[in-house]
Amino acid sequence: MSQLDWLIVFLYILIILFIGLYFSRRAGKSIEDYFLAGRKLPWWILGISATATYSDAGLAPAVTMLVFTGGLLGNGVWWISYMVWMPLVAVIWSKLWRRLGVLTTAELIEVRYSGKMAGIFRGVYAFFMCFGFAVILMGYVTGWLESALTPILGWSGFKMMIIFGVVAMFYTFLSGLFGAAYSDFPQFLIFLTGNIIFLPILIDKAGGWETIHNNIYALRGMDGGNQFFKVFLPAEGLGGLTIFAFVVQGLFFAASPAGGEGFTAQRFMAAKNEFHAQVGQFLNAFLTLVVRVFPFLVIGIVGASLYSLDSIKEPGDLWAILVSRYSVSGLTGLLVAGIIAAYMSTIDTEINWGASYLLNDIYKRFIKKDASKKHYVWVSRFLSILMLVFAILIAHYLVDEMKAWFLFINSVMVAFLLPLSWLRFFWYRLNIYGEMSAIIGSIPLGYFIWFVMDFKDKPFYQGFLLLFGAGLLIILIVTILTRPEKKETLMDFYNRCKPPGFWKVITSELKKEETIQRKKEIINDITDCLIGIVICGGSIMSVISILAQNPVIFIFSATITIMCIFLFIRRWKKKEVFSSLR
Repeated sequence: MSQLDWLIVFLYILIILFIGLYFSRRAGKSIEDYFLAGRKLPWWILGISATATYSDAGLAPAVTMLVFTGGLLGNGVWWISYMVWMPLVAVIWSKLWRRLGVLTTAELIEVRYSGKMAGIFRGVYAFFMCFGFAVILMGYVTGWLESALTPILGWSGFKMMIIFGVVAMFYTFLSGLFGAAYSDFPQFLIFLTGNIIFLPILIDKAGGWETIHNNIYALRGMDGGNQFFKVFLPAEGLGGLTIFAFVVQGLFFAASPAGGEGFTAQRFMAAKNEFHAQVGQFLNAFLTLVVRVFPFLVIGIVGASLYSLDSIKEPGDLWAILVSRYSVSGLTGLLVAGIIAAYMSTIDTEINWGASYLLNDIYKRFIKKDASKKHYVWVSRFLSILMLVFAILIAHYLVDEMKAWFLFINSVMVAFLLPLSWLRFFWYRLNIYGEMSAIIGSIPLGYFIWFVMDFKDKPFYQGFLLLFGAGLLIILIVTILTRPEKKETLMDFYNRCKPPGFWKVITSELKKEETIQRKKEIINDITDCLIGIVICGGSIMSVISILAQNPVIFIFSATITIMCIFLFIRRWKKKEVFSSLR
């Protein structure tokens, strides 16, 4: 790192701190301003901010690694579920969360269910989401920050967490979600720009695109090269049952803290209206699935042309190795600033998101119910500091294990509670006891099946589908064996968010015109979801077919994608969605 590189990093930090100071006054009015930006975020900020949060410090090394080890379809391990859940969440769950008008997803517990048990479990659920996900996720992204920058800076993950985590905490402390969301725009731009500038330099030093393709075949052989540039599933490690498991995960990922029920839902609740939430999520889908990963798909291909599989001891370090060997002064600073920006755009969201549970669902609900708005804002700020302290401890003691444990936390443990995403909104009979059985049972059963029964060493689909099936079965049994929720509570919940599904106990009392309108909306939503999935899948196929130099597949997939985009826009224009964005 030259002095010019460090100057670029320093200028980036100054810009981010200025944004935090700029929004500090607006965030200090109330907890709704602090945690939900006054419910005034426009669709473009929602989309870019959500994408920036997903684009943590692990994106560059992870996507590069997956291409290097698994070829163009290596990222199918997350592409498959994302191309399913992101359109579903955009069309259905985004508007449901916005209509509810809650401050956190934990607050849903007392809206959807009734009685003292719902009030108590709201606090349990908030604690679970805060320390079981938000804090651990911060430790996890610190592990990837270490992989990305240690080969360049020589710093430990703990040192980087202290320095860059404190900067993120400082502007989040001042400006809440306002600062987190609006700082995500320049952070994402810096992250993407640096890597796009790096591409032509890297390709040139590797000998050009044709040489890169030829070198991959030379290093991996004809069969290995063909497998590397394969654009259709199934592929190595992505057989039929594994693909099916990822599709199931995608269908229900709206209940995942890293999917539709986590910080993504927080963005929906902060939107100007439900239509800003929907369009923002579709922008997020396009940016997440295609735009943000494109540079690293190319970098992974170049890496595969320069190194054999057995020559890289830790494939997760490949991005950093290429940067340290082939980048130039000034650009290296921009690339490092981009990784720091990606890290901080995730950390600021997790700090604000986790603190919202501690304040709204524990402190305000159980400790101090009737304090002033300013009191709650200042408590929120100090809870943000507490979140960072816990994350630093996690990073210090467990950062080396975070990558392995996050697969368990975000895919395995979550598998047990994924059915909640549909049952809460689509089935009136689900009660607080069914909800509790999913949340409480997810950790011990997930741990037992994954580690004690050694499903961690078996194909992913076996452990995932076993846990998903067990979760669904237990939730249904517990719900049926316990009392239903009060009709008044169900009526209030339905009137607030108007969910689709099995609500005949409520809809039977609606007027005929309203019933017809609800059925029409459900049919339209299902159609829009299917079109959205085709658009997402077609966009991915178009990109990887270009990189595979397969013009026939590119023309076919691009044509289908463009046709579906025009069809989708026409349908939403007819529903006057875009006029609601003004």
